[in-house]
This record gives sequence, C-alpha cells and structure tokens, in this order.
Amino acid sequence: MGIVQKQGLSITVISFIGVVIGAINTLFIFPNVLGAEKHGLVMLFLSIATIISQFAHLGIPNTIIRFFPFFKDRKKFIYRLALQVPAMSVALVFFMFYLFGAELLSIYNLKNQLFVNYQGILIPLVGSLVFFEVLLSISRSELKTVFPAVLRELGLRVFTLILLVMYFIDWIDFTVFIYAWLTMYSLNVFLLALYLFNLKFLKVELGFPLFPNANLSKQMRKYGLVTLLTSSAAILVNRIDVLMLGHYINLENISYYTVAFFMASLIHIPARSILQIVKPLLAKAWAENNLKEIALLYKKTALNQMLIGLLLFIGIWMNLDDLLLFVSNDYSDIQLVFFYIGLAKLIDVSVGVNGAIISTSNKFKYDLYINLFLIIVTIVSNMIFIPLYGLEGAAMATALALLIHNTIKTIVVYTCFSIQPFSSSSIKLIIIGLVTYFILMLIPFAKIESTMLRIIVRSLCISVLYIGASLFFTISVDVNTQINKILKR
Repeated sequence: MGIVQKQGLSITVISFIGVVIGAINTLFIFPNVLGAEKHGLVMLFLSIATIISQFAHLGIPNTIIRFFPFFKDRKKFIYRLALQVPAMSVALVFFMFYLFGAELLSIYNLKNQLFVNYQGILIPLVGSLVFFEVLLSISRSELKTVFPAVLRELGLRVFTLILLVMYFIDWIDFTVFIYAWLTMYSLNVFLLALYLFNLKFLKVELGFPLFPNANLSKQMRKYGLVTLLTSSAAILVNRIDVLMLGHYINLENISYYTVAFFMASLIHIPARSILQIVKPLLAKAWAENNLKEIALLYKKTALNQMLIGLLLFIGIWMNLDDLLLFVSNDYSDIQLVFFYIGLAKLIDVSVGVNGAIISTSNKFKYDLYINLFLIIVTIVSNMIFIPLYGLEGAAMATALALLIHNTIKTIVVYTCFSIQPFSSSSIKLIIIGLVTYFILMLIPFAKIESTMLRIIVRSLCISVLYIGASLFFTISVDVNTQINKILKR
C-alpha cells in the first residue's frame, strides 16, 4: 500500500486543488459569464465527445494496463498499439462523421442553433480524448500518475478559468473561447507525450505485427473487445443523462444539472485517484495469482474511500443551501438532484474497486454483461423519469443505475473469489456519520449572519466531530498512520 498511499495522496491533493478551481468555474464563472445556454452547450459537446472516444480507442487503454506486465522486454508492441490503432480508429470516426454526422446529430441541431454553429469541434475533441487516454494508460502502467493528474485535474481547469476571464473582459468572443477550449485538450496530449518521451516510456514505434505471437494476440484482442464494450458502457451510463436531457429539455437545464452533478462528483475524487494506482497493482497481483493481496487492496480501498466520501457527502449536503446562495437564482432548486447523485456516488466509492477486480481478472467477461444490463436500466429509467420529473428524474435514474450496478458487481466478486469489501469498521463509520449529522442538526448555525462564516463554522464542526471520532476508534489504520507521520514531522 506504500505506492498507493504516496501517489494516491499526491493525486488527491492535486485533484482537490483542481476541484477548487473547477468549483469556481462551474458554480460561479460559467453560469454568470457564459450563461446557462452556452455552459450547457460546452457540457453537451464534452459528453458526446467522451462517449464517442470510449468507442474510438477500441479498448486499447485497458488492454495496455492489463497486459503491460507481460511486455517488460517487448515494449515496442505496446508503442505500436498505442499509436497506430487509435490513429486509424479516429480517422474512421472522422470519415463516418463526414458521411452521417448531420443525421446522427439532428436531434440537437433542430433544438439549438448554437449546436449547429460549433459541432465541427466534436471530432478534434474526440481525437484528443482518445490519445490522452491511451498515453495515460502507459503512464499509469509505469506507475507515473502524478503528472497526468496535474494535466487533467489541474491544467484543464486553470486554462478554462483563464479563458472565462478573457471572455468576461471581452478580450475574446465565444467562437475564440470554444476553439481555445478545444486547443487545451490537444495541448494536454502533446505535453503528456513529451513527458513520456523524456522518461523513455514512449517511442515512435510503427509497423507490424502489433502482437508478439498468435496466442497473446488472441487474448489481447478478446480482452480489448470486452473492455471496449464495458468501459464504453460505464461512460455511457455516466453521460447518458446529459445527452437525454439535451434531447428532452433545453440546453439551460444541462447547465443546472451540471452544477449539481459537479458537487456530487467531489465525493468520487479520492476514489478516482486511488483507482489510477490500484488498477495496475491488481493486474500485477492477478499475474502472480496473489489473491491475498487483491483482498487486502479491496478492503482497504473500500474503507478509505467510504471514510472520505461520507465526510464529503455530509459536508456538502449540510452546506448546500448556503452554497447555492453564491450561484444564480436559476440554480436554487437543485438540492434533490445533488442528494440522489451524491448518495449514488457515496455507494459507488464505498464498495471499493470491485469493477477493477473483475476487469483485471479472468472473469472480465462478466464486466461486459453487467455493463450491458446497466445501459438498459439507465436508458429506460431516464426515458421514464426525465419526462415525469425533469432534472430530478435524471438524477433518480443515475442513482438507481449505480445502485444496481454496484450491487451486482459486489455479488459477482464475492461469488467468484470469496472476497468482499466490508468490515466492522464500515458499520462503525456509518454510525459515526449519522451521529455527526444529527448532532450538527441540533446546532443553530442560522444565527450566524454571514453566509461564508456559516459555511466555514459548520464545516469545521463536521470535520472535528467526524474525523476526531474516526481517528479515536481507529476506523482506518492507514489514515491513522498517515496522521501520526504528519504530526511527527
């Protein structure tokens, strides 16, 4: 757990700095500078491009991570896969978009002229997302995860903030903003490639064959196809709500939904940071048939993610009304949207790395079946709930999908490998969270006139009660150890 703790902590810190900047962008700058319609347009483009890119990379990122331990002395095949296959795939996407793009995007073209004006940025954005994910998989396999996190979690948000400020002071118009926003994704690809070249973790290696032998070729192609479908399904589930909101209701609602979703996504940041480190370690453990290490990673990640996630959920939920006072009045009715999505995210992080365990094991096919079922549940629930309940309906559909998803994955891991993520500490942590919440409900924070001071005081009280109780009862040995090290320094 040493590597996980060290790099995971660094990435978490970077991510939270990025989140602070992202919060400024999402909660204050985007709504007040671009307005709800243009903000909704940007989010819709990003959602569409993200979904297309998941199909376009053909499962190469996951394949590289899964089989990297088998290529220690034959990395030229990794480089060929990373450079040639995505390039051909993106070219094919461009050709298909040229032929059928107008028909495929007609459901959005008919609703909003802004979408028509800027839809040409989609394919370049897809290409940037594809190559960044592929290069990221090499970086993660080499256990170099901090710099990519700086680029994705921090760099994109800082540059977006700069663009928003330039737009606000009329240095650029919206057209320049959109194309500069696209450019920063391409710049990230260039910088990550340069970083890997400098460390000699990437070379321009072109040619054939793409695989060293027929046996490994069959395994990798089979795994790549399955993970292509599973990862695409997972992304589709997380983005389908935005796509369907854009279809059923106006672009402005995407902006409102994005604000609530962003707040809920804070709960998932530590889990994302830990997963970047844990997944290659799981692949290595499976290669060594070390089930004991896998079980240990499973329990520790679940507990540590629940500890942080529950704190964030309680903190945001109890401060939500005050936080929304700093946003435009149009965003004042998104509390339940956050609650449903936030609860779903909390459940997601609390069950640990069950999906990564399945996807890196010889049972990776199950991940496909689970995700295909999840897509059906997500689409059907969105089709039912959005027309009935609007934004809250989309949030309810997302919560239902993630609950079913994680329940099934946890059952599959336990059935196949006889391991599960929970312990007595998990129950203690839930009790600590509930006690913290009810104690804070009794304190009359409303008497504090300053909104900002009210948020700060309430957050400090939540942190002291929750973290203090967690440390006192030694909920997580890893957290207690890290705190003791910090105090000694």
